Amino acid sequence: MTTRTRLRAGAVFLGVKALLLDTEQPWREPEASSAGRQLEAILDGFGDGFIAFDADWRITHCNHTAAEHFASQAPHLIGKVLWDVFPQTVGSPIEAAVRQVMASRKPLETQTQSRVRPGVIVDLRVFPLDAGVGVSLRDVTELRAAEARLRESEERFRAMADTAPAPVWVTTAAGPIEFVNRAFAEYVGRPREELMGDVWLDLLHPDDLAEIVRTRAQARGGHVPYTYEARFKRHDGVWRTMLISSSPRFHDLTGEFLGYVGIATDITDQRAAEVRQQLLINELNHRVKNTLATVQSLARQTLKDGDITREARDRLTERLLALSAAHNVLTRQNWESAELAEIAAEAVRPYVDGAAPRIVLAGPLVRVAPNVALAISMALHELATNATKYGALSLPEGRVELRWRAEAGAVDLEWRESGGPAVSPPPGRGFGSRLLSQGLAAELGAPATLDWRPEGLVCAIRAPAAG
Repeated sequence: MTTRTRLRAGAVFLGVKALLLDTEQPWREPEASSAGRQLEAILDGFGDGFIAFDADWRITHCNHTAAEHFASQAPHLIGKVLWDVFPQTVGSPIEAAVRQVMASRKPLETQTQSRVRPGVIVDLRVFPLDAGVGVSLRDVTELRAAEARLRESEERFRAMADTAPAPVWVTTAAGPIEFVNRAFAEYVGRPREELMGDVWLDLLHPDDLAEIVRTRAQARGGHVPYTYEARFKRHDGVWRTMLISSSPRFHDLTGEFLGYVGIATDITDQRAAEVRQQLLINELNHRVKNTLATVQSLARQTLKDGDITREARDRLTERLLALSAAHNVLTRQNWESAELAEIAAEAVRPYVDGAAPRIVLAGPLVRVAPNVALAISMALHELATNATKYGALSLPEGRVELRWRAEAGAVDLEWRESGGPAVSPPPGRGFGSRLLSQGLAAELGAPATLDWRPEGLVCAIRAPAAG
């Protein structure tokens, strides 16, 4: 019998006993008294069945739940001798239990098969009552079947767990470990019986202990799953980083919390590989930046004042710096993808001056692939440079708004200038125009759309979003 079952049966026993000790036996009266009717109503309110009889085995009380179990009517049973009404109980465990309590005057709990309803299992609480005996009974057939299924399920789980290559364990509702699989025992190099309870705490790295205990306690407070990474000592004394995943388990019928099932995955090599990868990416970025710096130096030396204008040389330098800034953003994201807002902010940063922002960036969080990020960065650099020389940013009151929206796997950007000098289409096509048309078409699949409105340039760019 589970703790919950015992508590419930005990409550029924105490309540019924208190009521009956203060109430006369109604079957002896020609008409039930008010107190008797009240007692019958209270007894019928119990979820458990209840039946009581005196020293002569005459039934004195019987609620509807008990009557239904015996396939009879409660009023019909009052005053009848137990053995006459239910001859099936003669020689049964029920008879033995009630006779034992009648003789010893000590309460007794037992579980038995019903003689009246084949296949039904009942929990009985038999207790002395004045000169007679009271019996509370509950149909626990479904509960016992669920517990049997749970035991069978746990046995299958433990058999499968022993074939798992990773450490697996099961805890009790209170927290200590009650089962570990073969891989767990082999990992720490100790017999299973020595790993029960809270021994696992001794295997945990001292620097990780406080955080893990806090995480575990917080999850257990709400009976929710939790994960964490921590270092555990292997059988050879080496500390290995483990990813721990734990899930709560519940009784499939009562919903009672039973504890946790956990599994540990060794991720030491994975974490080491991630560190090496980051070091390689950082080294690659460092070499790319050095290469760009070398290209910049060569450009300055080759394109001397006598060979090319200072403006052209400065434009080349600025474009190389814009490319370097985009590389920095991608490096921080391991060259997997980049946040569009960060790419845009880096591209226009050299053109932002003063406390009042003249370039407004607005749009949702959306990521783009590395090649898309580089193309957009260079396009925004050209737009900002043109706005500074000829467009909205050439006048103090001029403003630029860069807004974007994402939908259906794509992102649409709009560069809109206002407050600058009157705008007209340029007579020729420079590097910036070619980049916005041919360059973007190659990288993004479509060129930018340039609208030379008198009040300010409007540029629309459509690019694929990262998957």
